[in-house]
Amino acid sequence: MEKKLFLGIADSDRYASVVLGDPSGKIIATSVGGSVNHHHWGMEQARANLTRLIGETVGLDNLAYLGGACFTYKADHAVAGRQVADLVAGVLDGTQVTVEEFARSSILGMQDNRCRLFLAGGQLGFAIFKNTMEQPVQLRKEVLMWNPALHLKARLLEILQTGGSQYQEEYFRVKSEIKGGKCICTMTQTLDQLAKEGCELALALAFDLAHSLVQLVMSLSVHFSRFDPMIGLYGQVLLGSSTVRSRVRHMLGLLFPECRIVDAPFAPAKGAYLSSIRARRLDFEQEVISNVFT
Repeated sequence: MEKKLFLGIADSDRYASVVLGDPSGKIIATSVGGSVNHHHWGMEQARANLTRLIGETVGLDNLAYLGGACFTYKADHAVAGRQVADLVAGVLDGTQVTVEEFARSSILGMQDNRCRLFLAGGQLGFAIFKNTMEQPVQLRKEVLMWNPALHLKARLLEILQTGGSQYQEEYFRVKSEIKGGKCICTMTQTLDQLAKEGCELALALAFDLAHSLVQLVMSLSVHFSRFDPMIGLYGQVLLGSSTVRSRVRHMLGLLFPECRIVDAPFAPAKGAYLSSIRARRLDFEQEVISNVFT
């Protein structure tokens, strides 16, 4: 059989995750690098990041064997195929390049026989659910706490109104550590650090984040046909903060004792990789999908 390789690239606007595999569903390599979303970083930077990712994951010697590549973007706005063609020109020449919806890729990258729910936390909290009848339901929700500065102010007002003035010092400490201009990566690291030091306000913020994400799951639970779903955790808030993640796992475990909860950092890239194979094959077999998750 002719040697062929297929590539899946999932972009979160901050970074890109990559999965490389063969036509049978065997994953050969994974990597993480700079974002390839030119809307956020400009075409020059996005192309430089893509070139670096291709070199590190595929290797220059294997470029000739690359039969397909699929991109998927978390961004709210659509990234058109024509724009991706400009991005890959001179980088992936001779490779069939496609674009897949992020929701579709995320669910496909969490293959399981049971109901699947993809839960993400970042600047925007959202959940994507697909039942055993392959019917997708998607819920995106803006919440106040994704803006740390606004949420801290609201929390302080609540503290003062309930007579908890002793927490004012903690508030100003957390505010100095978590500034509105800093990225979510900094915020989650700071929350974990302060929570481990016993800062009650930081712990409260982390639990509020966890509560909001669990609420997203509960909002979709009306569509559950069974209560043992597979729930994949994704994004900086869930995977970057052990405090938030452990709380979410605990609460979901209480609500759905039979559910299976997994960290799913590469789910969108896996789904994009499978889509890149599907784009080249008319006889796409279930065996290929099963091999990815074996």
